[in-house]
Amino acid sequence: MNLEQLARYDIKLLVALQVLLEESNVTRAAERLHVTQSAMSKMLARLTDTFGEELFTRTSHGIQPTDRAIALKLPLNDALEALGVLLTPPVFKPADCHRTFRISIIDSMAIRLVPGLLSTLSKVAPHVRIQFKPWGKDSFDDLASGQLDLAINVVDIDRANFYQQKLADIKVCAVVRKGHPLCQKKQVDLDQFLSYPFIKVVIPEFNENQQHDQQILSALGKIRNIALETPNQQLALECVSKTDYLMLGGKAGINPYHEYLGLTTIDVPKELSVPSYSMKLSWHQRQHKPPEHVWFRKLLLSELMKLAN
Repeated sequence: MNLEQLARYDIKLLVALQVLLEESNVTRAAERLHVTQSAMSKMLARLTDTFGEELFTRTSHGIQPTDRAIALKLPLNDALEALGVLLTPPVFKPADCHRTFRISIIDSMAIRLVPGLLSTLSKVAPHVRIQFKPWGKDSFDDLASGQLDLAINVVDIDRANFYQQKLADIKVCAVVRKGHPLCQKKQVDLDQFLSYPFIKVVIPEFNENQQHDQQILSALGKIRNIALETPNQQLALECVSKTDYLMLGGKAGINPYHEYLGLTTIDVPKELSVPSYSMKLSWHQRQHKPPEHVWFRKLLLSELMKLAN
């Protein structure tokens, strides 16, 4: 029998046949399937038409299967069980998950997040692998195609079929080494602030050009000396730790990596109109419902919450 022939048959009739074989009673079969007795009788008549012969004979106690119906019982049961397995979503078990999750994440956050994440994974999902990919101009397309599963950064997504969850609001500050001359001042004015070179971390789709900086500073009749541009935040922090250069970043609580490098933060001068932004978790619609993705996002959020505490 080909697929075109199968398409003419109603699977509900096979379910009705199974229940009729088990109950040998039209009324009880109707109750099990939550249909009226009249509807059940019509299904019985359609079964006769489908198989080209009577499958049941009526008795004073209900109905009795014919030899043909009895012969159908075993293959029918096997077919319905196979169909049930086909239509039942598999139960996701982290311990049995063998897949790689590809994530784009800011370097400094990865340093804080990943050791704890891997420790947790080693206990609950030891076969899961993590792969980091840099965020770039094609990352939105990579999320859409499945080459990238998640992104953690400050980039807003205004495309259709994407999801974003805000993780935390970011207050912009200047990251400097401990002992920097500006650390000794109670309040830093704009000229003092701009007298030091800057290191700029470039994030595609966020701050690739200096247009906004130039608009703010031009209105104030000032310029900013950017000594180094890099997409590598870890490199930028290492450079800041060994110079008097400044780097704009987010003000947070205790940051072990900042402590390790001997870094601290200072407020930017009040004359600067610094836009607010937030750290976000982003993913595409294709990764929204699969159980392994739902589980991994929850695990990732749990690990991120540990960093906030």
